[in-house]
Amino acid sequence: MVALNKKIKTHWYLIIILVIGIFITIPQIHHHITIIGADGLFHFNRIYDTAMQIKNHNFSYFIQLYGFSNSGRMVTSVYSPLITYIFGGILLICGSFYKFEIVTRFLFFILSGLSMNYALKMGKVKNQFMIQLVCIMYAFSPAVIRWDAAQNFTSIGAMLIPLVVGCGMRMVNNKDEPINWVQLGTIMAVVVQTHLATAIQSVFLLVIYAIIALIINRASRKKLLKNGIYAVLLCISLSLNVVAGMFELYNGNYIVPIVKFDFVDGKGIYNILQIFSGKWVNLFFILAVSSTLLFFFKKISLAMKVTGFLSLTLFLCSTTIIIDWPTIMHDSAVFSSLLQFPARLVGPATVLALITVASIGDFECTNFFIKQIRNGLILVLLLFLVVNMRSNFRYNRSASHNVLVSKSTTIPYIGRDPKTLKHITYLMKQPLNEQDINYITKSTSDYMPANHSIDNSVYWDYNNKIIQPTKNKNYKKEVAQHKIIVTWKGNGTYDNPPVAYYKNNHFKLNGLPVIPRSSGGIIKVPKVKGKIGKNVMEVTYTPKKVSVMMLWIAMLSWISIVFYAFIRLFRQVKRSFLFSN
Repeated sequence: MVALNKKIKTHWYLIIILVIGIFITIPQIHHHITIIGADGLFHFNRIYDTAMQIKNHNFSYFIQLYGFSNSGRMVTSVYSPLITYIFGGILLICGSFYKFEIVTRFLFFILSGLSMNYALKMGKVKNQFMIQLVCIMYAFSPAVIRWDAAQNFTSIGAMLIPLVVGCGMRMVNNKDEPINWVQLGTIMAVVVQTHLATAIQSVFLLVIYAIIALIINRASRKKLLKNGIYAVLLCISLSLNVVAGMFELYNGNYIVPIVKFDFVDGKGIYNILQIFSGKWVNLFFILAVSSTLLFFFKKISLAMKVTGFLSLTLFLCSTTIIIDWPTIMHDSAVFSSLLQFPARLVGPATVLALITVASIGDFECTNFFIKQIRNGLILVLLLFLVVNMRSNFRYNRSASHNVLVSKSTTIPYIGRDPKTLKHITYLMKQPLNEQDINYITKSTSDYMPANHSIDNSVYWDYNNKIIQPTKNKNYKKEVAQHKIIVTWKGNGTYDNPPVAYYKNNHFKLNGLPVIPRSSGGIIKVPKVKGKIGKNVMEVTYTPKKVSVMMLWIAMLSWISIVFYAFIRLFRQVKRSFLFSN
């Protein structure tokens, strides 16, 4: 009973998170609306596809059979595969996108709080009030809340960043055991399976902490390097399915890249002077961290100093004060594709800032001025929580009224009038079916095969070659075991069935194997000469043997890790039971 009371006392923030979460979600629940943000339709298609794979026991890892208008696109195998299959299971249980959105929203609130709690524990923060406050704040920070507003996977990555920072701080704080290689390797693998841009940021953070640990702790250098190598090997083993997806996608294919941002007008770059645009939050974090480092520098640990300076560096790097982002993004394809926009750095910067400021609760202050600085920071944190909670409520109310935020959404035949929105709301609350995912579509062309090398997305060509031919019912599609079947009425001339044409696709036309030509234009779809009357084309995908082998190694590695975790949990429960008796 004592242990239970202690657990409740140290985790009351989870109850507060649920209460605030209910308050923020009231507009959506009241209107029974599925909020469809800028990235919603793109990710809903991926999640719907995995849900249908699970439901029909018809698994297709490398291409999507059910989503994206049954076009056989290759997306999930390179974009958060593990998380997308988990989401597919949740969607299947929920039965509708409306319920799915509510459930995942609260799930992320709780997981973000727990993730931050872990980081503060690794940072050796002891003041329970500050721990609880910062955990609540992070659960509703702009970095995390973007899933609710725009269904942005960056926010899911942000939810995991505290775990990465916790592992980094452990390298500096724990001189005897700086790295638990199973823990670190598994956490990084989960990040890779969630969001590659976040994984790259995480590697950068861990390298900084590792360098500091190697400098200050000579006695554990060998152990840190050895366990670090083990963690890397474990992460690679658990992530080979993503490597396999990348290999299949880019080997022998010209691929349409993700959309590029125009940085000339400052889009995608945090402007430190825009304090009246809602981005004042970032300036607040900069001032809070600067105050903490300035007034408590001698009191905070080395790991916390590193965390604070990293936070300030990332905040400043996301602006144009230090780096000329428009020039770099224009000249560097690597930066523009991996980072996409510098404002992404604000996510990890916020995590590092909150951890740094949380440390001030541990210090006894005899100096009156310093004490008032600390109390002032705590009060501002509380004020920030209240203001942010109100802002999130207002944003959700606005999003619930708007329903469709994306300008690239394609709605057939009718415009964005109240009748349309009411119909969309109705569809999204119904049990899962093709109609709700295909009625409204977004012409995002990311990862589609192209006929030649290009440097930007081509929404219009994807709309013309995939979306409109499918919506106009010129081609009928159905899904069979591991294949897509396209039927249409031909007149003996060449036709362009609206499916993707990757190198390892295989086609059968009217029962006979065929190697199609490539259609004209940018997006690559098959060009085949059918017969007069009904034509039937089967589309399958056959990956390379090395890709299949990598997929199996990754699956077996995850099974082993889950089994290992279960054994450890069983032993801990057994030990606790024996001690209690």
